[in-house]
Amino acid sequence: MSNNNNTDIKDCCGAFAEIGSIIQPDDTELSFPISFDSQLAADEKRSELEAYVNEQFDEEVTIDFTAQGENAYLVTLQFNCTAEKMIFEMNLRHLMA
Repeated sequence: MSNNNNTDIKDCCGAFAEIGSIIQPDDTELSFPISFDSQLAADEKRSELEAYVNEQFDEEVTIDFTAQGENAYLVTLQFNCTAEKMIFEMNLRHLMA
């Protein structure tokens, strides 16, 4: 997420939250590394991610797979808004299983 210095720290019942750093309106890009045992597995996961994004989000989401070695990629997604990115992140563990 974007790391701006316009945060306001609040505490309630002993818990602290940095309000303003939790959601930033310009925080729409997500990147993460993935690796697979074979090119076939990588291609299948790419197709699965593209299908999920197309099904879940009304607006176009750009997905880029950049090779980082043999069967390893840096996946970068560009969302239209921060909420879409957060929704995707919440489902990422399930999607990568």
